[in-house]
Amino acid sequence: MASTSALPKQNPALRRTVTSNTVTDSESSAAVSPSDSPRHSASSTSLSSLSEVDIAKPKSEYGVMLDTYGNKFEVPDFTIKDIYNAIPKHCFKRSALKGYGYILRDIVLLATTFTIWYNFVTPENIPSTPARAGLWAVYTILQGLFGTGLWVIAHECGHGAFSDSRLINDITGWVLHSALLV
Repeated sequence: MASTSALPKQNPALRRTVTSNTVTDSESSAAVSPSDSPRHSASSTSLSSLSEVDIAKPKSEYGVMLDTYGNKFEVPDFTIKDIYNAIPKHCFKRSALKGYGYILRDIVLLATTFTIWYNFVTPENIPSTPARAGLWAVYTILQGLFGTGLWVIAHECGHGAFSDSRLINDITGWVLHSALLV
């Protein structure tokens, strides 16, 4: 005998669960069965409270996938080692001199865009307010790109990827993060 329900069947792997016990948590008579809830992760503050094991589909369940040209697509079976081996060996060599060159380039580009916009994108030179607003929007995008470049270098200093010297990594990362107010 089949039972009926007004609620549609839900995929238990997509159901969000709470992993913390706080004062605001309360017992509910509508609690789900432990057998149909996802596995809890160690983190209760992110989306990682859903286990990847429950969401990932086996390769056989993908069905037929097509690329944008309509050709059959198969999920590649590369390993991390295959990808690592495909990267040229010189890409793994750290050079503080080359890194400082990138820092200098980004600082010069930040200063150049500031100087150009400050001196030339003014009401005297460009009387149209919408045109000036558009140019200042372009300015913010450019400054954001160059500033992000500096942030990435500073971040990589924290991972020790900038130089072989820990002292150089620490000082460079601290100076760049301080300059960016991060």
